[in-house]
Amino acid sequence: MDMKLHNFLYLFILTSWLTACHTDSHTTYLLRQADSLLNVQPDSAQTLLRVWEDSMANQPEDIQMYYQLLCIKANDKNYIAHTSDSLILPIVAYYKKQRNKTHLPEALYYAGRVYSDLNDAPRALEYYQQAIDVMKHEKLIDYNLSSRIYSQMGTLFVYQELYNEAPEMFRKAYWYDSLLKDSTGLVFDLRDIGRVFASIDQRDSAVYYFNRAGEMALLIKDSTLLSMVYNELAGNYIDWHEYSKGYEKLQIAQQKIETLSISVYYNNIAKYYYYTNELDSAIYYYKKNLSFNDSYVHKASAYEDLAQIASKQNNFTQALSYYEQYMLYEDSLQQTVRTAAIDKIHTLYNYQQYKKENLFLKQKTFKQKQLLFVTIFSLVFLLLIGIVFWQKQKRKEQTILLQQEKLKRLQKEQFQYSQAQIIANNEKIKKLSTLLHEAKQTNDKLRQNLLQAQKDWIEKANIQIEAAQVVKESSWANLQQTEIWKKLHQSIDKNGIIKMTDTDWTELTKVIEETYPNFVQRLNELCTLSQKELQVCLLIKINIPLTQIADIVCSSKQGISSLRERLYKKFVGEKGKPKDCDNFIRNL
Repeated sequence: MDMKLHNFLYLFILTSWLTACHTDSHTTYLLRQADSLLNVQPDSAQTLLRVWEDSMANQPEDIQMYYQLLCIKANDKNYIAHTSDSLILPIVAYYKKQRNKTHLPEALYYAGRVYSDLNDAPRALEYYQQAIDVMKHEKLIDYNLSSRIYSQMGTLFVYQELYNEAPEMFRKAYWYDSLLKDSTGLVFDLRDIGRVFASIDQRDSAVYYFNRAGEMALLIKDSTLLSMVYNELAGNYIDWHEYSKGYEKLQIAQQKIETLSISVYYNNIAKYYYYTNELDSAIYYYKKNLSFNDSYVHKASAYEDLAQIASKQNNFTQALSYYEQYMLYEDSLQQTVRTAAIDKIHTLYNYQQYKKENLFLKQKTFKQKQLLFVTIFSLVFLLLIGIVFWQKQKRKEQTILLQQEKLKRLQKEQFQYSQAQIIANNEKIKKLSTLLHEAKQTNDKLRQNLLQAQKDWIEKANIQIEAAQVVKESSWANLQQTEIWKKLHQSIDKNGIIKMTDTDWTELTKVIEETYPNFVQRLNELCTLSQKELQVCLLIKINIPLTQIADIVCSSKQGISSLRERLYKKFVGEKGKPKDCDNFIRNL
């Protein structure tokens, strides 16, 4: 009565809190409380979840998903078989998408439980393994969940008759239960390992683990667990024809038999009496078992043995009746076995189809991602190429514009000191003289003064240009008297081989700079020159013939012609002939 009152108060308080609090944090807190309650009072927790069902419709998606997960967990805890995967799959998909470390492993575990109930062992094992992988990858520690997963995997391996893999799963479950110090869990783990060894007729190992399970049950003073373990061990002893050992365990098991285990006990004790030829006792317990048991296996076995007993007692009419019942249940059993086998094959086929479809979708998704990646990469690559090309073209255009400006400045400077400038200035002087004459006739003093000043300035400019030309001619004459000039030109006259040393090149540069100030600087302002290109420019400047230039710089005549074409394009920014390059350099 106290427990029921406690549960009622617990439900009342939690329901009242949910009614009073509408914030997400309070709702999440209440769901966590219900989650905790599921582990100790699953029926009460399920009632609470049903009370909250209507209020969950307006909650955020994360809370709704958590609630749905708890509902599936509640059904599982209350031994309500799952009939569809339609509820669990969206939950798994949601937590995978959200990368939720807290709930994803448990969602994967319950997906495994759903597929276990649907008899789809391969897919159940896949989800169990996914849950383990997530916990390992995220370094999550949940001993309780890990124990349940490995225990379920072991059970599925047994149902699939994969007995070699099953013990390892149960041992892992045992390891996690030992970390939890869950003595009850340890009893079940040891019993499960014993079952596997009994199934493959490894009797010594089976007895060892069953006895360890019994010792653990004695240690924690749980007579119900002790009865369960020894009842099952007794059945194995009887099947192995070790009747005295079986009877010994049955005497311990009968001390506290649960309703769920009583039919197994009746079946075991009946078989014991049957094999030890205590037929009246065997008949009594077989009939007791038939009234408690709905298992086709036990009913078929009971009717078969009852038929054998009746036959031994010469009660052939009764034996025939029992045998007919045996055949009825045996046929049903075989039909069940055949159906299970067909279902197993069908499940495996469906799983293979599922794997194929999943693989196809993965490959399709991979190809789509690959195509998308290649497309994006190509677009980015083309964009980068375009940007690089645009920047290169922009720099090229800027270089050409800068070069043209420098060229115009040089041409302007050259024109200022050229004969053409003198002629242009003389034309201006003539026009100014005419205008000055007109101003005198009109007696416009101010205009006369202005025009006279302009005329005087231009005349002085002409005088300066003529003086500069005299200096230039004098410098050219002086250049022809230098040793380096004589070395180059006298060798040419004599058709000799000219060999220029570093000192000679330095001397040539010096005398050209003295004759044509800033000549090298002007060249370098237009473009960057290699040593060979500069040497060719120096030789062109002092009128060395093409053939001799080729010999001096150790090149062919065709090579020098190509070099001059390249130089002209570098200087001017457009294509030209070698002679255009020569004229440009000589006028610079």
